[in-house]
Amino acid sequence: MIKVLIAEDEFPLLRGIAKLIEKADPDFHIVMLAKNGKEALEYLEKQSVDVVFTDINMPLVDGLQLLKYVKEEKPQIISVVISGYQDFSYAQQALRFEAKRYLIKPIENQELCTLLQELKAQIFAQKETKKDMILKQLLFRKSQIGSRIQEQNKEMENIEFKNLYPIYFMAKAYCTSDLEEMEFDGEFWNVSEFRIFLKKEIESFIGTYIYYGKYSNEIIVLVETKDVENIKQAVKQYLLKKEYKFPVAAIVGEVCVDVFQLNNIINELRKKLKRNWKYGKSECISLDKDSPSFLLEKSTEDTLQYLIKQRKMKGFQELLDEIRRRMEEETITQYDLEHTLKKILMFILTYRSELPKEETNNPTGEINDIIMRSNDLNEVFEEFTFWCQNLIFPTAEENTEALVLRVDTFIQEHYKERITTKMLAQEFGLVPSYLSRLFREYKGVTPNHYIQNIRIDQAKELLLKCPTLMTKDIALMVGYEDSSYFFKVFKKNTGVSPSEYRINGK
Repeated sequence: MIKVLIAEDEFPLLRGIAKLIEKADPDFHIVMLAKNGKEALEYLEKQSVDVVFTDINMPLVDGLQLLKYVKEEKPQIISVVISGYQDFSYAQQALRFEAKRYLIKPIENQELCTLLQELKAQIFAQKETKKDMILKQLLFRKSQIGSRIQEQNKEMENIEFKNLYPIYFMAKAYCTSDLEEMEFDGEFWNVSEFRIFLKKEIESFIGTYIYYGKYSNEIIVLVETKDVENIKQAVKQYLLKKEYKFPVAAIVGEVCVDVFQLNNIINELRKKLKRNWKYGKSECISLDKDSPSFLLEKSTEDTLQYLIKQRKMKGFQELLDEIRRRMEEETITQYDLEHTLKKILMFILTYRSELPKEETNNPTGEINDIIMRSNDLNEVFEEFTFWCQNLIFPTAEENTEALVLRVDTFIQEHYKERITTKMLAQEFGLVPSYLSRLFREYKGVTPNHYIQNIRIDQAKELLLKCPTLMTKDIALMVGYEDSSYFFKVFKKNTGVSPSEYRINGK
């Protein structure tokens, strides 16, 4: 609904203009008929509207004074002049006060219809931008004190949300640490394609608001409709239709009745997805149903501990392979996969108390990294088994410094290319977690962060030494195909944008 105020001192004309507008487009709703500029001002001081149609010559307060008030105090309102005067000076002044159009009475119906379509497009675009800003604040606020709540309430006075459905998407796997930089660079999510699909599938579709989550492999989608819709079915169809490079999971929430609860709602959806997403599968998670839990039998746990204690590696590997096959048969969730691998790792740490400190710092994080790097359970268990073997049978690391130096040299020569820890491990015949640990031990950072640091350092140098080079060209030169992603990484690392760095030199 678009709220309209009309100010006209001749009452028959006032009623006639109102009827013309409402007949031309039912989306325009007349909320105030002001018989002079004073009545219009008094109404605008207390209420909010989208459009003001005003005559020029009116008693008490004329149309130009009204236009001046709107420009200075209510700049979000669009003003249109309706006048019987073709005086150029009036038109000039109206334009100075940023009137959208100067219409001459009597108004032609076709001219009015064309104007209303222009106004509608402009108002809807403004409201969509405003909604986007409000939703972003609600989704990503860290804390909210009383004054901030009041400020947001004020911002929402003229904003009306219909049925708002929250949807949470995640690609590949649920992550708990930084992703490999090049794993999700570029436009992984084709958000424009998703919008087009939803618009076709949902009859009462109003719009979508799409935001990146904490990591680049997750997005938050808010779909707005006029009527209550089966959004879940539409999302299921999209996942079936779309061929992603990685498995993608989605979870659809109920209609949001209180937008101030969006942050909490999304957090709950994220937790639900984390607990129920079957590893390696694309699916729409059910909101009202939990996946069955995967548990190791007591006899299996006892056998694992015995094999670890006795250092019987062959039997240990065979039992891990049996556990993997059972996981495949039961379609295990990532949550239970991590929980099970962590339990096995705890058995090893219990019996191998002499292990180096770095191996016991963050076992959950290490396991999650293995899962994020892998594409299926076979890869997960291959790397996990190798890791366990190194823990059970620690070997002297001969000339590891030379190995890290070779890796360093390779990175220096190929940093502009797509490199991940997994690719480096394959290049040097190692397991990713082992390579990452060795590299971090000697360099103080993971290979991923080391590559990123080299790229950013090179970008800094190019920004200062080559002032004519565009930022997008520098992004390509240091290994980033997507300039917007380069901008994000650069600002995260330096605290300033590339253009700010170029100007200030820091």
